[in-house]
Parts: sequence; structure tokens; C-alpha cells
Amino acid sequence: MFTAILKFVLLYHALLQPGCSGWSKGIHAAASDLNEKSGLAIAVMGPTGSGKTTFVNLASGSNMHVGMGLQSCTSAIQVAPPFALDDRQVTLIDTPGFDDTAKSDAQILEILATHLSQEYQAGRRLSGVIYLHRISDVRMSGISMRTFRIFRQLCGDTAMTNVAMVTTFWESVDKAVAEAREKELVGQHTFFKHAVDRGAQLLRHNDTIESAHAIIRGFLGGSPKPLLIQEQIVDQQMRLADTSAGAELDREMLEQIEDHGQEKRILQEEAEEEIREREEQARQKAEADMARHHEEVARHQREIARLQHPCRGRRGMRRVACELREL
Repeated sequence: MFTAILKFVLLYHALLQPGCSGWSKGIHAAASDLNEKSGLAIAVMGPTGSGKTTFVNLASGSNMHVGMGLQSCTSAIQVAPPFALDDRQVTLIDTPGFDDTAKSDAQILEILATHLSQEYQAGRRLSGVIYLHRISDVRMSGISMRTFRIFRQLCGDTAMTNVAMVTTFWESVDKAVAEAREKELVGQHTFFKHAVDRGAQLLRHNDTIESAHAIIRGFLGGSPKPLLIQEQIVDQQMRLADTSAGAELDREMLEQIEDHGQEKRILQEEAEEEIREREEQARQKAEADMARHHEEVARHQREIARLQHPCRGRRGMRRVACELREL
């Protein structure tokens, strides 16, 4: 440990000497070397309800609150206490998911970006990122696809070698069905194929501490890497809205606005059509009522005429003779 600290101090002073460039990246690299020797920091990400907090609690022995109802519980970054795994100290970072019940997607991205950029600026890099996805989902929902697209832009292609795509809830699905879904996930670019092709691992979690620790062990021999959003905000001094993740979220939100607009137009057209149908039904009913009214009036008039007929009360030949005179 002393050697590592000395190495960091010497590198820090050397990089501050005149003529040196890239001193910020050098400090990040040296601090990362220290972090790699002393312990690992792993972020756990994924959609709301994918089991992030449960995974963190199981692996670390923590007791953070887990959402069991319709409302999400993790609306802020939660850092679990470090725990030992194969003589290394591991710190798991529980993150809020998009489609949160309390915060907007923009607020969630701001929370993630702020934490990640502060950690990177302080010289602490992530040793890996675990992205959880429910294999129990019948299909990849729009929310899940949107979350993953933002996640990809947040990490960037270079950091994908430090990403584990982990499917959860295997115990609640028939194995053959789950394996078919897994194959579909890794086989389509709209799902996980892009990430896997760039080095991300596809793993399963069976809800045991052994399974969780096996997933984490996959990061023990790797080297920490910065995420794209960390480089863009800290090194390139970009605004969050201009980062790849920010631009992706902006695109997603514009699509949602367009979809809502289209849905509104369809609802308006349906309402107008319903009004027209009701007006037509009302018109037809009014005409039918009017026709019945006319028929009723005519019937009454016939009855009155019958009562007032001059031959009324005469019978037989006398009535016939009367009616002939009235012709």
C-alpha cells in the first residue's frame, strides 16, 4: 500500500511540472491504480423493479429498503458498506432506475451523472457495471428498451468490456421459455447484441449469494475504466444535455412528445367520430319520433273524422244511402 501511495504522489508532482500535458488524466490513472489495489467499486444499474437493491443487499449483506409495491424505493444513489471477497474490498453502488415513480427520467440521469462525475473527478473509477434485466418479462417493453439505450450511451462502447448484463428472476419462469428470451436478447441489436459484441458479458443470477459473488468475481481481474459520461462531463467539460446520454434522453423525450401528440390526435378523431355517430343517431331518433308523432296525429284526426261523420249511427240500407250521398 505504501508503494502505491508513493507512486501516486510522485506521479502527481511530475504531472504538475511545466511542459506536462494531460495531468488530469494522469491523476485519474494514478488514483485508479490505487483504487484497483485497495478495492473495487461496482455500480448496479437497470430498470425500476429489476432487482438492483435486492442484489446489492444479497451480495454485501446490507439491509437497504427493497420496493415490493408499485412505487420504486431507490430514488437516489445508495452506497453499500464494503465487504470482503477473495481478499478484496468490494463496494456496490445501488442506483435509481429510469421510469421512477417519484422522479422524472431527466432527474434520474442528473443524479447518476452528478455522482459519476464527482467520483471520477476525485480519481475513483468504477471497476465494473452490472446491468440487471428481468428475464420474467414477456417482452422487452418500451421502458426497458429506453432505459438500455440511455445506459449504452452513458457507458460508451469502450467501457462495455467492464459491463455484465445480468438477467434476474429465473426462478419465476420456465427454463425453456427463459432461455428462449435470453437468446432473443443477445441476438438482436435493438436489445443486448450491441453491448455483447463490444465485450459485455451476459450472465444469469439465480437469487443466491453464491450467484451474486460469482458475478462480482468477474471484475476482480479487470482494470477500472471511465464511463463515457464521466469523460464527457469532466474531461471534455460538456453540459449534461450535450453528452451522449443526455442527447439520447432528449431524443427519447421528443419521441414521447410526438407519440403523445399522435395519440391525442387519434383520441380527438375518435371523439369527433363518436360525436358524429351520436348526432346521426340522435337525428335518426328525432326523425323516427317525428314520424311516430305525425302518424299519431293522423290517427287521431281519422278518429275525429269518423266520430263526426254524418252517417254515423245509421245502419243497413240507410247508412249505405247516406254514404252514397256523401260521395
